[in-house]
Amino acid sequence: MDHRDKIIADIAERECRRVSRKVIVALQKMTEGMQSGDGSILKNVWDEVCVQVQFQQSVMWDAYLETISTFIGGEVEGLDALQKQAIWLQTDNGMEWEAENEGEGTVTFCEDDITEYILHKFVLSAAADWTNKRIEKYLALFIEFD
Repeated sequence: MDHRDKIIADIAERECRRVSRKVIVALQKMTEGMQSGDGSILKNVWDEVCVQVQFQQSVMWDAYLETISTFIGGEVEGLDALQKQAIWLQTDNGMEWEAENEGEGTVTFCEDDITEYILHKFVLSAAADWTNKRIEKYLALFIEFD
């Protein structure tokens, strides 16, 4: 990786982390329609996402993914073209394009690729590592009965 690639990767990383933080905060504010039910020790949708990533996906997992992707997509729309290009070049399709074009030509991007990249590499990755007392207690209850 040359210095240009490193700079592009650093810009992409910074923006992906920023988008991811905003999405996580939005999910932490969501307390309506939680699948864990009334009286659950889980406090918000982000807690539920973390539990599902760390233990077991519910039948509503696709709805969670759609909600998260919608939040990410909204944030991606607000990025400028250079930020989108930098992130897209980190995706599988972006890396393939770069290899085929050897750094020549105008870098295009696909917002769906960017959204999927941030979803898996940042948001769900954060959910896999995220913990708090509510999540720990909830997981302990289910693992005990599993």
